[in-house]
Amino acid sequence: MQNATATKTLDLTRLIQQLENEFRSAGYRGKVGKGGGVDNVLLLRLDAVGDFILSTPAIRAVRENYPNAFITLVVTKTVYPLAELCPYVNEVLIFDTQFNHNDIVEIIKRVTDFAKNNLWKRHYRLAFIIQYWMTKVNYFLTYFSGAAERIAYCGADFSAMLMTHRVAFSKKHIHDVTKNLNLLKDFGLKISTTYTEIWFDDEDLIAAENIFANFAKGRLKISVAIGSNSTQPARRYPVEKYLKAFKVLIDEGAAIVIFGGSAELEGAKFLEENLPAEFVKNFVEVGAGWRVDAAAMSLTDMYIGNFTGACDVAATLKLPIIALSPEAEDKEFLIAEAFSQYAQYYPWQIPAIVLRPAHQLDDCAEKIFYGGCQKNTSHCIAQIEPSEIVRAFDDMIYFIKYSGIKKINAPPIIKNRDELPKFGFEFENFLI
Repeated sequence: MQNATATKTLDLTRLIQQLENEFRSAGYRGKVGKGGGVDNVLLLRLDAVGDFILSTPAIRAVRENYPNAFITLVVTKTVYPLAELCPYVNEVLIFDTQFNHNDIVEIIKRVTDFAKNNLWKRHYRLAFIIQYWMTKVNYFLTYFSGAAERIAYCGADFSAMLMTHRVAFSKKHIHDVTKNLNLLKDFGLKISTTYTEIWFDDEDLIAAENIFANFAKGRLKISVAIGSNSTQPARRYPVEKYLKAFKVLIDEGAAIVIFGGSAELEGAKFLEENLPAEFVKNFVEVGAGWRVDAAAMSLTDMYIGNFTGACDVAATLKLPIIALSPEAEDKEFLIAEAFSQYAQYYPWQIPAIVLRPAHQLDDCAEKIFYGGCQKNTSHCIAQIEPSEIVRAFDDMIYFIKYSGIKKINAPPIIKNRDELPKFGFEFENFLI
């Protein structure tokens, strides 16, 4: 197995046949049962923060189905801080995804080294790729883990050779949470709950409380996320337009708390400099990290911002959400589960107003692009007017005040504490 990358020209079918013989002779392909007796389980989720949060119901379900198993979770470096405290796994490992994913030889070298150093010692009986769209890296890492049975969404390509239980892509399941759970159900696992989770500890919460000390007491605090995935700048709503809306919201009694990464420093500073200092808090400049950011978000009352990982954090914390999407209201997709960001990542199980332009602009209206807009800047999304944000805010306040919805009955989200989220709603489980 250690010499598998010796040649630049690979006959993949022959390589897999040779590797399979080696894995079998080394004792990695024993019979697998689907009951609680499975000893070691591997879970892979190699993408971004929001995607990971939407996989937490599936991670919890694996633990519920295999209560005595040793479970390893492999994530990216970015996701690790939020995965570190996951109570459903025994260990969390970081796989470095910063390399050329089109070079098969490089992929095999990277995953073989990682498996040799971290995974082979476990002799996994099961491996799940809890992910719908993925690169070759996910499949090869799962195969080279040595797991006896390997479960993933697969198409009619090389991935079918690497997995033992192949789940077909389904038009029935559109939201990412339901896609993740469908993968487990197809393998025969039972799903009892579907809520998402996020984990931070007392230290994170205390750090957030200290940053918030004496800030805008008595005001409704709004978590604001002005960024987006770096590969999808079309999701970014112009900060100049956010500014116009936030000035009105502050006049109505709100306070603004800005979240984001290093790419949002300039935009956050712009908002901070142009809003009343006593009613704006710039968490981007603090740079405390995802866990403290999540703890701080739990101390706020509402989310307004772009479709990004922070939106999924807010939904998990049961904050009412106003999200802005570049995907037009009249956009029709032949394959919604493949191209509609709005349908795949709609705020999960929480009251939400999603603002969208009426139509796509220019060639975005003529062709199909993931998320509706193909530009590398704020384009279609910029059609949303600041007044629409203000109206959505007023509508949400009215809804909260007069809907009569009960406070949420959710499990604790803060490690070692019993407090519930301060703001939220009670929903039935969305079982698929």
